[in-house]
Amino acid sequence: TLEERLDEVSCRATMDLVVAGEDKTGMPTITPGHSMEVIGVPFGETSISKVFNSGPAWDVQTSDKQRRRVSVTILDKTIYLARSEDEYLFAEGTTATQRIQQIAADWNIPIYKLADTGQPLAKAMHRSKCLWTIIQQALSETAEKSGKLYRLRFMPGTIATNPKYQFTPGGLELIEVGTNSPVWVFEYQVNLEQVTHRQTLDGAVTKVKVLGSVAKNSRSPVLGVVTGKTELGTLQRVYKEHKATNAAAAMKVAENMLAGIQETIHVTGIDINTIRAGDRVQVEGFPELFAVSVNHELGSPGRMVMQLAPKEYIRR
Repeated sequence: TLEERLDEVSCRATMDLVVAGEDKTGMPTITPGHSMEVIGVPFGETSISKVFNSGPAWDVQTSDKQRRRVSVTILDKTIYLARSEDEYLFAEGTTATQRIQQIAADWNIPIYKLADTGQPLAKAMHRSKCLWTIIQQALSETAEKSGKLYRLRFMPGTIATNPKYQFTPGGLELIEVGTNSPVWVFEYQVNLEQVTHRQTLDGAVTKVKVLGSVAKNSRSPVLGVVTGKTELGTLQRVYKEHKATNAAAAMKVAENMLAGIQETIHVTGIDINTIRAGDRVQVEGFPELFAVSVNHELGSPGRMVMQLAPKEYIRR
């Protein structure tokens, strides 16, 4: 299985291997840290051409009964961003793209392609903080100020077999959410098994109060208030203006914080093994949706479970 989520940087591959009793397969002993790849045929194609996951074996579990079974979890190379800490000072006006480039250069992480977010960010001092958290905060601030959503992920590479075997390595990729091509369509009686639609007021925001900077031991001045769907009741959030570059920017952020009824859609169907978290998809009977998480049970044809949501849900 392959699993990927928008709130995690690393793609996870989990496999169960069966080893003959006398180990006539010649398979070496797998231990954490071994480099492993999952390769295969992209949906709709006929030959092996893609590396679905490439990285270190992270967790290995062996059990013996009639046959030895080995369960292995492989995480792509971005796991080192999620499990390492460092200290960074970023100047005001630098973008999320520039900050990712700096971290990647310092940590010798290859870059595949980084979209230019173009959004200047506030000065940031990070002390002994997880690298992935630093990047998340830059992308979150970008979303607040520009309205554009970006996803950092690892592209593990491709394989060519003709005229000779050739592996092309990947690297970090920063993409705007929903810019994937093609956009896959899911329809009943074709490739859908089940669709579950959930709606809730958890996470709804109908009023945002913007507060300005203030001296110690005084109440903050109210710079403005924005309201949304007040028929749902008053669900208020507070935004501190000092997090933005100016009052106008703070009001724009406050407007983006407004949220109505939260809805998510869980889809089960035939596996499209190239769909990744952040991709835009179409589901019969629903407006535009984006993948929050994807779980691929690889096979022929395979099975897939996705959690989908509208773009506003992902922004929040």
